[in-house]
Amino acid sequence: MRKVKIVWILVCFWTVLVLCGCDRSEEILYFDRETAGDEYTPGDMGGLSRDDLLSEESDATADMDRQICVHVCGRVCRPGVVMLPEGSRAWEAVEAAGGFSDDAGEAAVNLAAVLRDGERLYIPSVDESVAEPGGAAGDGKVDLNTADASLLQTLPGIGETRAAEILSYREKHGGFQSAEEIMRIPGIKESIYEKIRDRIKVD
Repeated sequence: MRKVKIVWILVCFWTVLVLCGCDRSEEILYFDRETAGDEYTPGDMGGLSRDDLLSEESDATADMDRQICVHVCGRVCRPGVVMLPEGSRAWEAVEAAGGFSDDAGEAAVNLAAVLRDGERLYIPSVDESVAEPGGAAGDGKVDLNTADASLLQTLPGIGETRAAEILSYREKHGGFQSAEEIMRIPGIKESIYEKIRDRIKVD
């Protein structure tokens, strides 16, 4: 009789344990960032979410892949349009165009100049760089009062038409009194002047 009671007590005990859930499988919890709201604090990512980090990595890659288009003409082996990484120097554009030709006036070009998208890089001949008193062989700047049309077109944003207008203005007004005066030429506004201000002079 006593054994029956003991068995009955054990059965009741295990029944209570089962009903209390001790035999249930472990519950799985999922973190929901949307419902967490302001309580969510990133751990080891410097305050940035995974999406932010991926976005920054993507932007950095885009910067590295950014290209500029430069027209290289004059005394180079393969004149034409070249594509270069943003921030490239003039010497890299010359290399992309096959290098200098035998009669190139290398001293008339600032090979360390940083190029801009849409720029025209003109490489004069030896005769042009020697004969041109406003050449860039000295301080690397183009003299607005002595440069010819070809040399003027080495400046960013100055094509054949604007070069001709600069020569016409110079002849009509007896030369430029200051570099800023170039903004009086039709089509040459402050945006273009800012690109060429360090590459021009008036003597």
